[in-house]
Amino acid sequence: MQQPKYIDPTTDYGFKRLFGTEVNKKFLIALLNDLFRGRKTIDDLVYNKNEHVGDGEDRGTVIFDLTCTTDNGEKFIIEVQRSLQINLKRRMLYYGSKLIADQAPKGNRKGWNYSISGVYVIVLMDGFPMPERTDIEEFLHDICLCNRETGKIFYEDLGFIYLELINFVKGEADLESDLDRWLYVLKNMSTMDKLPVYLRRPIFEKLFQVAEYSKLFSVRARVWGWRDAPN
Repeated sequence: MQQPKYIDPTTDYGFKRLFGTEVNKKFLIALLNDLFRGRKTIDDLVYNKNEHVGDGEDRGTVIFDLTCTTDNGEKFIIEVQRSLQINLKRRMLYYGSKLIADQAPKGNRKGWNYSISGVYVIVLMDGFPMPERTDIEEFLHDICLCNRETGKIFYEDLGFIYLELINFVKGEADLESDLDRWLYVLKNMSTMDKLPVYLRRPIFEKLFQVAEYSKLFSVRARVWGWRDAPN
């Protein structure tokens, strides 16, 4: 089989290669801003450790795919899932709750006064549907705490965004927003052989350059002192 030209951004390695490094954080910032569709604007972020130790010996360790904090203190967990996970919703709720609980100081709780930064969990789902799905095949599930009777948002700063790529079926001619373009890239990049005309924007041009296997091999060759990069 012919090797693809670009890495698959929905694999653990591919996603972290493109979105999980300080040098490439502009891609994650752009993706997050488009996900929130003007509801918030992220100017900068820093990457945090992905391993969180439990509160006791019997509670184990929680390992997130990717975590980061924005310049205003908001915290994000980004998870990539390629197969149906048992208790997916509960696990993501636990992950978000863990980041909230970890903000509590060891002492002076009164002085802290529950000054909790916003926590958001982003889940990229590739190849399987949302658990307990309805007949409505949505590809974007934007979840927050709200009043069941009125639909009014009760608490804005705990949110969950599920991206269900199996339901994103838009073709090139149907892409209307930058969020559409991001989802199209995430789903189809590994099968492309060049940057399409409709994606010729600086952020995507740079993304495709970073995602090229040949560029990756060239970097490895320089690091290891190889004469020729592997084919």
